[in-house]
Amino acid sequence: MAEMRFFLTISPIVCHRLVTMKHVYATFMNDQHEMPPRVGVRLIDWAQGFSYRLYGGILDHIRKGHPMVLDVEQPIASEIQPTSINRSWKGDGLLVFRYTTEEAKTWKKHGIAVVNLSTESPAGQHHFPRVTLDNHYTGQMAAEHLLSLQLQNFAVVVDENRLYSRQRAEGFIARIERAGKTARAIPIPTSKFPAASRAERNLQAAMLTLSKIPLPCGIFCKDDLCAVWIIRALHHIGLRVPQDVAVLGVSDDLVHCLATTPAISSLHYPGRAIGYAAAELLGRMMSGETIAPDTHIRIPPKNLVIRESSGQAELPDAVVTSSLRWIRSAVPQRLVGVDELCRELGVSREILRQKFHQALGKSPKQIIDHMRADIVGEKLLNHNWTVDQAATQCGFTSSDDLCRFFKRIKGCTIKDWRKQRGEKMP
Repeated sequence: MAEMRFFLTISPIVCHRLVTMKHVYATFMNDQHEMPPRVGVRLIDWAQGFSYRLYGGILDHIRKGHPMVLDVEQPIASEIQPTSINRSWKGDGLLVFRYTTEEAKTWKKHGIAVVNLSTESPAGQHHFPRVTLDNHYTGQMAAEHLLSLQLQNFAVVVDENRLYSRQRAEGFIARIERAGKTARAIPIPTSKFPAASRAERNLQAAMLTLSKIPLPCGIFCKDDLCAVWIIRALHHIGLRVPQDVAVLGVSDDLVHCLATTPAISSLHYPGRAIGYAAAELLGRMMSGETIAPDTHIRIPPKNLVIRESSGQAELPDAVVTSSLRWIRSAVPQRLVGVDELCRELGVSREILRQKFHQALGKSPKQIIDHMRADIVGEKLLNHNWTVDQAATQCGFTSSDDLCRFFKRIKGCTIKDWRKQRGEKMP
């Protein structure tokens, strides 16, 4: 059979287009096979109750067009293969809550980008950039809350071996001193106690010190775990919370905050904001940007979660204590005045003024105004109200009236106050 051959003649233009399409397809296929960076996330067991909020921020960053493949080290059962993030881990970047010097050396050797989520670092050296809670500002916020209870005595529990604890204590003491009062430091070296006896030694050290504090008192604890054993120590020595001692923690770890009766008031750990900022910083590092190891991004707490441990303490004057409780319950609901307060308590305006000045050094109106300003601030911050909304809901004649009132009481504008707390004006 005769051989038959067929030829297809292709014009140069068509040939060029086919070559171009082949190049585009090859590029597309390469892009499809280019894996997102592999990122490991390692937290610490006692921080799981609040640091899980970090994942929301990491996911926010991923959803904004910055894909990552996550390796998460977490406590699990035997149903899935566990992930270990240590010196032998291989990947592109790490978000870790504390690490060892040996791990730092190995990760640097392998070119792994790392962001530290803890204030602490081995030997106090800055191996990697950090994104953390603003500890100094956290201490200031804690002081403002306890000052709002009109207490005259203050203390802060500090582990001087931990930088985060020292920073929180420094912020707390500085704010208390700006208010013309003093705060007593209660040093308890928790991190130096052996693990086997740490709980008992915490309790014994706390009972010894707390038995000597002047009452009533407001105590700021370095974290929620600390607040748990402080409240237990107070119960052991017969002191009531919050009637004798108001207690405040940090992180708003719900498991720890509900581990005592009463439940613990706590400054909320802004995990989502920290997670987003950390993921963003890590992404820049994995893209080749040089970030100085001593870089430290600090995120302030957005709000304070008030529970029973920091309710109204009992002051020496029962009338003043009752007044403060009534003011605290009434002010969030409506505009109140001194005359209404006097009628409620059955005392004259002059007697009430004298009692307030003797117990607090302030007039009833000053206390009402400060509590009102605190309520406005809480609504603006935690409920994302506009100034107009706050003015309407809190009984002001206009937003200008509210702004003038707020600046007079707080000493700064609403805009500056919200900026200090990391908020944008709506």
